[in-house]
Amino acid sequence: MKHRLLQTFRLLIISALAGAVWVAHRPETLPRTPAANNAKGDDMLDMLRQSAIKRASLMEITEAEINRHLAANVSSKMAAMFGGWIKFEGARVDLEPESARVFLVWNLKGQIRTASVDLAISREGENFHVELLRGAYGHLRMPRGMMRPLYPALEAVADTLQPEIRALFQMTKITIAKDKLVLDPRFPSA
Repeated sequence: MKHRLLQTFRLLIISALAGAVWVAHRPETLPRTPAANNAKGDDMLDMLRQSAIKRASLMEITEAEINRHLAANVSSKMAAMFGGWIKFEGARVDLEPESARVFLVWNLKGQIRTASVDLAISREGENFHVELLRGAYGHLRMPRGMMRPLYPALEAVADTLQPEIRALFQMTKITIAKDKLVLDPRFPSA
């Protein structure tokens, strides 16, 4: 009886692990990346810098503008890994109130694979603090401690977008709203 119970328990564990692998390998549905709009030649980096210098009024950047900027700038600057059979396809953002979900997309021998992390931004004194809340490998939701293997990819994306991040953190206040970032470059009132 004890042997049969142990075998059943092993079968349940293996089935659960196989199910987790299947869920993790199914790519998430990604936010749409709008086609490049040639009529609007605004450079996001220039817009952020000008807003930080002028400090005149609130500025909103839509999720579509961010995804368009990421599509144009991130994937072309990231190197292929493992001899080219894993290719970084890009990053996308889904903005929800108080958090931003960042999707990382890879092409693994013709198969799309995704991972995502949920980030929150808060201000502590003069510094902004970005916190990783949780994440997912494909559709498999995980706590933030399990997202540690993604740190090198996140750091590579952050290094690629370093000028934009510096300009963004020149703002007095950053609010993540539904489908947009609201940036306040104005000096705080006394």
